[in-house]
Amino acid sequence: MQIENYIRSIIRPILLRRSRAGEQKNINDLISRLKTKGKYLSYPFDKYPPTIANYSFFRKSDLKWLDFYFSIYGKPDQNFISVPFYLYTETCLYDRLLINGIVEKNAYNKLLNWVPTPTTLLRRINGFYYDDQFQKIDRKDIMTLLDGHKKLILKPSIYTGGGKSILVFENKNGTLNNGKFDLNPEFLDGYNRDFIIQEFVIQNSFFSQFNPTCNNTIKIFTYRSIKDDSVNLLHCIFWVGAKGSFLDHDQWGGFGLSINEENKLNNHAIDIYGNKYASVNNIALSSLDKVPAMDEIRALAKKIVNNMYYARLLALDFTVNKDGKPLLLEINFRANGIHQYQMHNGGLFKEFTKEILDYCQNYQPRFALRI
Repeated sequence: MQIENYIRSIIRPILLRRSRAGEQKNINDLISRLKTKGKYLSYPFDKYPPTIANYSFFRKSDLKWLDFYFSIYGKPDQNFISVPFYLYTETCLYDRLLINGIVEKNAYNKLLNWVPTPTTLLRRINGFYYDDQFQKIDRKDIMTLLDGHKKLILKPSIYTGGGKSILVFENKNGTLNNGKFDLNPEFLDGYNRDFIIQEFVIQNSFFSQFNPTCNNTIKIFTYRSIKDDSVNLLHCIFWVGAKGSFLDHDQWGGFGLSINEENKLNNHAIDIYGNKYASVNNIALSSLDKVPAMDEIRALAKKIVNNMYYARLLALDFTVNKDGKPLLLEINFRANGIHQYQMHNGGLFKEFTKEILDYCQNYQPRFALRI
């Protein structure tokens, strides 16, 4: 036990230092951009002391993140959370050994087979190919499943943070091509990760009006309470991709738009640097009706999270197809970008901030001996 406690005493500060070091350049760049445009505001620490300042893991460098969010959000919120500390909370609030297998995209149709998802055509699981019904198929039969489809999307089955390794293929004169590669068995053999290939979703017109080239998605950030195990939907953001892009992430030039409890979009979109826009694709945001299918999406998100026992922080991505049906695209449990939530809505964890910080303050990493 003494050895284990000694290891914990070493590992915990290492985790915090590593997250801070990795994000220092990022926040310095964001603050510099704000100052250049004359939009920088210093968080009023003395008047509105942030909750995080009461904990031993708080550092002065965390204040830069509070300054950034305050500058964009425009109001002081004592529940703002810095990115480095958030990355640490993730390690406290999920069991990585257990959650990895559950959020694998090919597992959705096994463990969550009641959840609607885009039509799947091909899977690779642990190096072998399967069809949508998990029947193993021979390599020579791959193109039989894929031929004839107009547009397909290939995604790694585990962790696609920032859109990494996601590819879209369109049928051009009978060949599925993404502008660089043809989609064929030889290409898939060289793709060095397990994956899932699905039909590219034709979106509901409300969604496609913002950007018809990508799946503009709704991301819901959830917290499963440490105290009572209740599922809470903390934030809801509509992600719109940059013009011509098939990815909606803000790091690729996209935007975030907050959706309120009445299912209405905020009257401004925000990019990764905190710039605000009153219109997207020449659409005045203040003129829009409610986002369709939001009540169904919220209910579906709660039901899904209720079945995910080993992670207390999850972000779920949804889209809505042409028939108005919500579809689950992805479940994210780590490295969730938190900028948009706090730039639009203030404190990340809302009324659960102290509950989460108390838990993380006393958290002791668990270790398993492998023989």
